[in-house]
Amino acid sequence: MDEKRCYLAVDGGNSKTEYRLLDASGMVIAVRRGGASNHETLPGGMQDAASLIVSEAEELLEAQGYALGQVADAVLGLAGADYAEEAVALQSALAARGLVHAFVCNDGYLGVMAGIDNGVGICYSAGSGVTCAGMNAEGERAQFGGIGVLSGDVGGGFDIAAFVYRCVYRHLFFAQPYTALKDAYFTLFDIKSPEAFLSSAARIQNEEAARQLIGLFFTAVETGDEIALRYAARAASHAADCIIAVSDALHLKPTVPVALSGSIMTAVAPPAYRRMIEYELFRRKGKYFTLRVNERPPVDGAVRWVRLRNHLSLS
Repeated sequence: MDEKRCYLAVDGGNSKTEYRLLDASGMVIAVRRGGASNHETLPGGMQDAASLIVSEAEELLEAQGYALGQVADAVLGLAGADYAEEAVALQSALAARGLVHAFVCNDGYLGVMAGIDNGVGICYSAGSGVTCAGMNAEGERAQFGGIGVLSGDVGGGFDIAAFVYRCVYRHLFFAQPYTALKDAYFTLFDIKSPEAFLSSAARIQNEEAARQLIGLFFTAVETGDEIALRYAARAASHAADCIIAVSDALHLKPTVPVALSGSIMTAVAPPAYRRMIEYELFRRKGKYFTLRVNERPPVDGAVRWVRLRNHLSLS
């Protein structure tokens, strides 16, 4: 064994990128958190994403006495790698910058590897956006969602924040029914007038403000706000659509394990929202799926995948 050989595991998302460096035996020896690496949100697209990932990886490697050329294999689950063509293009961009031995897939697949013991099943992830990915025993993969408004990704953080603003807007100016979200929004941003509300639209582009609006939304769900509950039901239905589509595409047999991942599912949404998804699945398919919250970070799925690909024995 080449003792200077090493491996990389990467989870790249809309708000941050997590790195794990493994030594030749497969032991994690260093970690790093970097910037957002979704090529869809970067000015230079895939080229910017590849440059950022390689630059941050090199800093991690050099701190441990390694060079980029000593990376024997890397698994990168990247938000925005929604099609096979995009994954191939990102691999090429990484290779052009020196990360030659790399496997790129959508970050949703990392949740399957992290959250399901045998790596066979489905991961429904809701963070800033939503995606649903799965793998079967033959290694076939399928993914739905993750394309934003084009695929109707209801239930992601950006969509929830926009929904809250839209509900308040429609109540104030279109005489739509009152929602508790209006008072909560005004209090959160210390808004005194409809005019001041209009100018607050720019705030929801801020990650922290969007996070606060998501919290307002789920508080409204828990207290029974009718408008918030209607959106939650629509989001639960969309989650069920995605989960069933992945299951059908991969011909998965019951009972199918479904790992719930992403910050909304693991840290923000109340249990009542998860039960809405369970109910929607049960209503359509009976006892076909078992849902569990994934308590391991997706980057752990990349670590596991690296070890499996390279026959490293650490668990």
